[in-house]
Amino acid sequence: MSVPQIVLSLLLVAVTHGGFASNGENDVKGWLQRMVNAVHSLSYEGTFVFLHNGQLESMRIVHSADQGGEKERLISLNGVAREVFRDNASVTCIAPDVKSVSIGKRVTGEGFRAVFSVDISQLSDLYDFHLLGEERVAGRPARVVAIMPRDGYRYGYRVYLDIENALPLKTDMLTVSGESVSQLMFTHLQVHSSSRDIAEISLEGKEYYDWVQQKPRTAVNASNTSPWSFSDLPKGYMVTLHSKRKADQHDGSIDHFVVSDGLASLSVYVEKALDDGLLGSSAMGTINAYGSEVNGFNVTAVGEVPALTVQQIARSIKITQ
Repeated sequence: MSVPQIVLSLLLVAVTHGGFASNGENDVKGWLQRMVNAVHSLSYEGTFVFLHNGQLESMRIVHSADQGGEKERLISLNGVAREVFRDNASVTCIAPDVKSVSIGKRVTGEGFRAVFSVDISQLSDLYDFHLLGEERVAGRPARVVAIMPRDGYRYGYRVYLDIENALPLKTDMLTVSGESVSQLMFTHLQVHSSSRDIAEISLEGKEYYDWVQQKPRTAVNASNTSPWSFSDLPKGYMVTLHSKRKADQHDGSIDHFVVSDGLASLSVYVEKALDDGLLGSSAMGTINAYGSEVNGFNVTAVGEVPALTVQQIARSIKITQ
C-alpha cells in the first residue's frame, strides 16, 4: 500500500521549456540529492494535508531512521479511519470501518516516493528541471524546484524543499500545461536530531478482523520468454519488472508488469478473462486505469499517470506465443 500524498494549492509559476545552463542543472541536482538523503535519513514527525479530486485529507506522520533502517507510521485524522505502519520489510494497514488488517511486503520506489529518487541525467529528454525561487511553507523557508513533463504522457511536480534540511514541505502534481492534479503540504513539521522509537500498530481487539496476507510475487527471469510483449509504448517508458503470482478467483496466475520512464510508473496486470474485469477507463483521484480484453485475457493498466498513458500502454500489449 503506497503512502498517500499531501497537499494545498498555488498557481503554477510560468516555466519556459528548454535546456538550462550547466550551473542551473547542478543546482537542481544538488537540491534533489539533498532531498533524497533527507527523506530517508532524517527522523521527523508532523501533520500534512492532501488535496485531490476535490477532497481534502489530513494525516499525521512519524518517521524514524537509524542504522537499522527506517520506520514510519501514518494515521488518518479525518474521514475514514486508517492507520499504516511500515518498516524495512513490511507494510501493515488497519481499516476499522471494514474490520480489515492487510499485511504485505514493502515495495520501494513506487508512486510519489519515486520523486525522491529522481536522476536528472536519465530524464532530461522527458522532463525539464528548474529552480523557481523561494517560498514559505509551514512557517519554514523553502526552495522551489519544478520538474515539468515535455509531453502529456506523464505528470510533473513542483516541490518546495526546506532550506535547512531539504525535506519536501509541499508538493504539487502537475499536468503538462501546469494545471494542478493534486497538492500535498505539511502544516506542521518537527525534525529530530536523533531517531525516535515508533510504536507498532496495536492489534489488540482485532482478532476477529478480516486478515489479508498479500501473496508473494515471483520475479520472472529475463531469460524466460514471456508470451506477452509491448509494441507501442510512449516515449521513455519501458518494462522494468515482470512478476507472477497465483490468482484468487481462478486456477491460473496473474502476470504483473511495471512500466516506468524513471520517474512515472504504472502497473499492467494480465489474467484469465473474468466477467467483472475492467473494460474501458476508470479514475480515482490521481490514479487512472484502463482495461481491455486480449485473446481471452483481461489486461488492466493502472497508475498515477495521465489517462492517455494507461490507455496507450494497455492497448500496446500483445500475445506473441
